[in-house]
Amino acid sequence: MALLFMSLAVFLLKATAEQVTWPEHVLCNSPHFQLSYVSCDPFQDVGFTLNPCPDLHSVQVNLSLSLVLNHSIEELYLSLDLVHGDQEPIHYDDSLCMSHLPRFTFCGRRKGELVNHDWPLKIKAIRYMKGQFNAEIRLVNQDGHQILCANVSLNKSIFLC
Repeated sequence: MALLFMSLAVFLLKATAEQVTWPEHVLCNSPHFQLSYVSCDPFQDVGFTLNPCPDLHSVQVNLSLSLVLNHSIEELYLSLDLVHGDQEPIHYDDSLCMSHLPRFTFCGRRKGELVNHDWPLKIKAIRYMKGQFNAEIRLVNQDGHQILCANVSLNKSIFLC
């Protein structure tokens, strides 16, 4: 009986999670481009902020991430897929946290903890890009559990040199 109840509970949780669609979050909206993202993790949304919203001439911005961990991070791996129009996707993988080499302050954090992290960024290529860019960002821990998943979209309508 307990096994039947557990199986039903897991099925309902999984079915409910597959139907969850998180709202689109706009990070930046200017006359020249729009940058937005949607969490693709059915169990939790993620918070990003970009400050200031860069114009075509500014290069220094700060990207912030906030999320409550559903799983602990001993090791953390990044997988990034970037697509521009109908071109071949660009794939990038990196190790962000290794148990013997913690590169960031969120390395070693435990389930239930709040992660807030800021990255200062220099944006140089935005002025020369044109069109629709889509990226899927996935962070996976040492056990293969998804820590973060986000689909990022940049739509740049004007090309200025």
